[in-house]
Amino acid sequence: MAAYCLENGKVREAYGGYASREYAGIYHMSANGEFRREEHIPVLKPGEGLLAHSEGFYVEPLEIQVDFLKASGAKRWLEYLALRHIDRVRYLDENLWVLAEIREEEV
Repeated sequence: MAAYCLENGKVREAYGGYASREYAGIYHMSANGEFRREEHIPVLKPGEGLLAHSEGFYVEPLEIQVDFLKASGAKRWLEYLALRHIDRVRYLDENLWVLAEIREEEV
């Protein structure tokens, strides 16, 4: 699994411990790009993705879907979304927290 988070204004690898956070939004992406909003962190199957974020993340659900489909992995997906957010609000709040995770296809 590849997971990255945007925290303190930087994108870094995520290592567990995120399930206890309070989220403003959780999105589950199927391998073909269909998405749905979730109440809780879902278990991912190969090719699926997860995006969870705190309050103040200004990206639309359709943008989450489009960037998931064009990204080469979780880090790139999060970078695309962070750029959209920054373009919209022109800064990164220190309290903003975003997690992007993609379960890699099993070989």
